[in-house]
Amino acid sequence: MSIGLIIAVALIIAASLSASLIPVIIGAVKKRRVIKPVEYFPPRGASPLDIFIQYYGAKADMREIFNPLMLYWAERGFIEIEEDCKRGLKLTKIKDLTRPESDDCFDDGTFALEQQLFSYIFCGSNKVFYTLSALSGFKTLYEKLATAGKAQAKRVTAEKSKGVKIACLLTTFAALVAVIVTVGVAIQNNLMVICIFPFVAIAFPTLIFHLPDENGGLVQGTAVRYMCIPFFLMFGGVPLTVLIYSLPLEVAILFLCAFAVSVVNIFILNSKIDIRSDRQLKYYARICGFKKFLLLAEVEQIEKLVEEDPRYYFNVLPYCYVLKITGKLKPKFDRIALDGPAWYLGELRETLMF
Repeated sequence: MSIGLIIAVALIIAASLSASLIPVIIGAVKKRRVIKPVEYFPPRGASPLDIFIQYYGAKADMREIFNPLMLYWAERGFIEIEEDCKRGLKLTKIKDLTRPESDDCFDDGTFALEQQLFSYIFCGSNKVFYTLSALSGFKTLYEKLATAGKAQAKRVTAEKSKGVKIACLLTTFAALVAVIVTVGVAIQNNLMVICIFPFVAIAFPTLIFHLPDENGGLVQGTAVRYMCIPFFLMFGGVPLTVLIYSLPLEVAILFLCAFAVSVVNIFILNSKIDIRSDRQLKYYARICGFKKFLLLAEVEQIEKLVEEDPRYYFNVLPYCYVLKITGKLKPKFDRIALDGPAWYLGELRETLMF
């Protein structure tokens, strides 16, 4: 095999990898360089779901949002929480869910999701809900809302990232075709046509993984999704194995490298592209500033805020869950005398936070 062929294929592979890696780096740099103002409070109109979506973007896992929402609802007077040894936490409805008074970072879409969840939990005349005794229907609804929330989180980065992601996918497929053609012409092996099978095997699941459901989210738990793995193994894996064994060792290694880079680009790097608009970066910066304050503030600073507003701790607690910093804040809050909230019956600190 000629040195020229190796160099040509290596350049194609490098260009393909760079095309997917550069947008990831650009998005990360923009998020790192944005000015993060010091924020003592989360945005007044933002629920934990709003913060979750704005902070994590497409990486948000909506299945982790129930506990923060439960605390948020309780602090705003919508529910009361009580410990029940056999059935988990007992949630008692006090009043219907209403939107915050402030529009600061408020989003009608996330509020609609909250209302759906709240209405299902306390449907009709039912005013009590036990977390460990929830029916299977609750799990189905929660998964559906999580999918809808995931789709909404993707829209945080879609304005700037969607076109870039599509361009990177097309570049990856074009690079793989270029490698197939280049190697096939160089070695004059008609069996290279088999490469079309693993090529389609990559393209097909990629299309399915980006196929939206009726809520705009990814299709979850369907037969179409589950058939992707056997489809890939049979339609792509078997022909690929036959081709690799029929090629010279050096050529086989080149093709495997190109194929591996394509898989990395499509299923790993493409999902990490997070390029946000200036407006979204502004929200993200404020959330980062709030998180940074909580992590770096001295105990005296937090204690002063608690003195000014005795409910400060319970106001920020749901957002600490969302930002995954409760463990790091434990030493600070352990040193501050706090009265339990009226809406919780039990040891809140041990049960819910730490």
